[in-house]
Amino acid sequence: MKTIIAVYIVCLPLKSLTVTSPFGYRIHPLTGRMEYHNGVDLRANHDTVYAVLNGVVRSVRADVAFGTAISLDHGEVTTIYGHLYKPLVRPRDSVSAGQSIAISGATGQVTAAHLHFSVRYRRCYLNPLNFLYEIFKTTNHEQKF
Repeated sequence: MKTIIAVYIVCLPLKSLTVTSPFGYRIHPLTGRMEYHNGVDLRANHDTVYAVLNGVVRSVRADVAFGTAISLDHGEVTTIYGHLYKPLVRPRDSVSAGQSIAISGATGQVTAAHLHFSVRYRRCYLNPLNFLYEIFKTTNHEQKF
């Protein structure tokens, strides 16, 4: 009998990750001012966006800054996906890691199509790339696409 050690199944939000704007303070591309960026921007142009963890859709909404955005609840962790062209889920839907949740786009305040991806633990934003790295390195998993 096998013992299951990994609690989380994790997936990347896109098939490949190219960071176009990092987490933390940066010069905002539209305002030209130094501002805190609570996520990472990833190169994407009408690409499929995937849930990174199992969870429940907290919201699908239109936001001035992030355009069409999806927020997924994973317990104490929330993931946010912004600038979407087309959501594929609705509020209160259950989602699995690796499930298609949207098509990326250029909605909201953008200079080009991309995916904004944020991770929040309780009320604190985390560097999403560090978060994914820590989960990947501590779990046995298979990428599901």
